[in-house]
Amino acid sequence: LLTAMAAVTAAAVSLRAATAASTPSSAPQHSHCSFPCAARTAVSRRGLLTVRAQAVSTDAAAAPVKEKKVSKKQEEGVVTNKFRPKEPYVGKCLLNTKITADDAPGETWHMVFSTDGEVPYKEGQSIGVVADGQDKNGKPHKLRLYSIASSALGDFGDAKTVSLCVKRLVYTNDAGEVVKGVCSNFLCDLKPGADVNITGPVGKEMLMPKDPNATIIMLATGTGIAPFRSFLWKMFFEKYEDYKVSMAWHGSSWEFRPAAPCSTQRSLGR
Repeated sequence: LLTAMAAVTAAAVSLRAATAASTPSSAPQHSHCSFPCAARTAVSRRGLLTVRAQAVSTDAAAAPVKEKKVSKKQEEGVVTNKFRPKEPYVGKCLLNTKITADDAPGETWHMVFSTDGEVPYKEGQSIGVVADGQDKNGKPHKLRLYSIASSALGDFGDAKTVSLCVKRLVYTNDAGEVVKGVCSNFLCDLKPGADVNITGPVGKEMLMPKDPNATIIMLATGTGIAPFRSFLWKMFFEKYEDYKVSMAWHGSSWEFRPAAPCSTQRSLGR
C-alpha cells in the first residue's frame, strides 16, 4: 500500500512539472511561496521513479524592512540640557518651607523657583543647581542634580515654576569636624527673592508611562520621594477641561516610604 501511494504521489508531481514546462515563461509565478529555494523530492520505495520540483520566490519585497529608530526624546517630546552651567537660567526663589518637625533627625525643605516657562520639564526629570560662591580652589561650585518634585504645570498650576525637595546635609567626619553640604545648605538657606542658577532639565528614563491604565509602584527613601510627588500631583491633583477623556488615571499607584521617627510629620502635598 505504501508503495502504491508513493507511486501516485510521484505521478502527480511529474504531471505538474510537465505542465509547468509547457507553459510560456511569461506565465505568472507564485512569489508568495512559504519556502523559497526549497527542493521537494518524491521517491518510490523501489527506486523506480525520482522527481525533483523546486520553487523559488521572486518577491524582492519579502525581505524585512529595517525600521528607522526614533529618539525617545523626540517621541516623548522631552527637552534636555537646554541650560548648562556656563549659561544657566537664573530663577527666583518664591517659597522655601521646612516640612519636617523640629524633633526630626534632620531638615527637609520644600522650595519653589520661578522659571517663567523657560525650563520645560516632564515629571520624572531633574534640574541642576549651581550654588553661589567658589570652592577651595577659587573655581565656581559644580552643579548638583535634584529630582523635580512638581508636575510640569508646577505647584501654582501656571507652568512657570519648578519645585524641589531637599534635605540639609550636615555630618561629622572622622576628624570630628562638622561638614555641611555645599549645595543642600545653599538651597535650604535660600530666602524668597534670592537668585538661583538652574541647569537642565535632564533625564528621560524615569518618565511616566503613556498608558493611563498602567499600575505604578513607587519605592523610595527620604527625599527620594520627590519625583513620585510629581507623579501623584499629575495623577490626582491636576484638573483639565477634558480630564475624563485625556488625563484620567485608571491604573493603580502605590507608594512605599519609611515613616519619619518624630512626633509630627508634614506632608509634601498641599
